[in-house]
Formats: sequence, C-alpha cells, structure tokens
Amino acid sequence: MIAYLLAFVAVCTCLSAQSVYDTCGMEGSAQRSDARVLNVKKNRYDLPTDKQINRNVDFVTLLTSRENPTAFREGDAVEIVAYVEEIKLGAVETVNCGAKDPWHRDAHFELTINPMHTGDKEHLLVAEVTPRLRSIMKQRGIDWSQQSLLDNYKGRWVKIRGWAFYDAMHDDESAGSGNSRIWRGSPWEIHPITGIEVTTRPSNLPKLPEARLPQQPGPMPATVTSNQCQSTTKAGNRCKRTVKPPARFCYQHQP
Repeated sequence: MIAYLLAFVAVCTCLSAQSVYDTCGMEGSAQRSDARVLNVKKNRYDLPTDKQINRNVDFVTLLTSRENPTAFREGDAVEIVAYVEEIKLGAVETVNCGAKDPWHRDAHFELTINPMHTGDKEHLLVAEVTPRLRSIMKQRGIDWSQQSLLDNYKGRWVKIRGWAFYDAMHDDESAGSGNSRIWRGSPWEIHPITGIEVTTRPSNLPKLPEARLPQQPGPMPATVTSNQCQSTTKAGNRCKRTVKPPARFCYQHQP
C-alpha cells in the first residue's frame, strides 16, 4: 500500500494542484490507517481523458453494484447523466484536515434519475466536488464555489464525470444494508467529480431497481389470513399483496 501511495503522488505532481493543498496532505488528518487510505482516494485530482471512461457504467450500475463488481473497478473513470436533487456542503472531515470554511470542504451532490419522487433516499447516488478540484477549476476560469454549484446545477439534469469510489464508511447507511435508517442508495460514489455539464433529460434512462432493503421473514400472525404477504414495507407496515399458498411472500419480498 505504501508503494501505491508513493506512485500515486508521483504521478499527480505534474498537475496544477499539488499533493499538499493549503497545508493538507493526501491522507488528510486521519489517524486510522484505513481512513488514511480512503482519504488518498478521495483526494485524487488527476483528470480522466475520454479514452479512460468506462462506458459500461451508468447511474443504475453504480447504484446497484456490490463492493466488487464485474462491470468496473474502483478507480475507473466514469460518466453518468442524472438529475441534481440537492447540493450540500460536506461535513468537517479528516480528508480536508478538519477545514471549516466552505472552499476547503467537499460539496455533496445528491443525484437521481427520478426527480418526480424527491426524498426517495434509496435511489440517491452521491457525487462529490473536492477542494483540490475547486482549485483546479478556478485556475481554468470555472467557478466551483458552493454558491456557484447551487446556482448552476441544482434542479438540473447534468452529465457528471469523475472517478468511481467505494466509500466503505457508508456501507450501513446505504440501501440494501438492512439498516432502516438509510440516506443514500449505495456506498459507490463519483468522488471526486472532475467535470460537470448541464444537459437535457435522456429519452432512454435505465430502469431503477425495486426496493432493496433486506426483508426478514417472521412468524405468520394468527390475525392475518394465510394469503397475505408476510413481509413489511419500508415504512414498517404490513405488505398488502396477496400470495398463493403455500407461498408466504409476494414477488417483491421473496427472501
């Protein structure tokens, strides 16, 4: 891992941003070794070429992939089209050495391809602008300040390019984790974002998956007829679909 980090830094020194950005190194201020490794990936700042883009990846591919997918790998350059539901200022984090001012913190894009259902956390994909990329874009005459990102991209369809990143820190906060309190669809992100372009809604959007929260089969309550699905919805209510005995679960809630 040490050799990889040294090689990565050596390659990046040729770019307009530096491996140490405003006194903050690639590992940030993290103390744990796993957090330092994640921070180096998050602080990547090389820009992909058109030839590097993995065209097998779209919004749904990232949203539904497990930690070790076959269609792509972590670190691949990807480009997706999505609707920007929200852009939030990132938390004070070790990746940015605990910086508190907006310029030196991440911007979290919450992306969807179903803007008619705002608040549907299970189908949100996260992409992030980082301080290093803000600085690179400023050198190119492009304003990626927090306010400019909100003004130019919130509520619009965009084409976003960047690096595929698996944020293991958010495993248990993502759909499919079994946790009932999720706020995102997947640990997969585009992080960092290296390009944003306003576009129009595609006519051939990929189909979103069905609900992906694991359902735990339980005993059949005595007060419920045997032809009612035995599972519960995300809201905690009994599923109202009927099934044909001896089946206990409908097509959506098969264990």
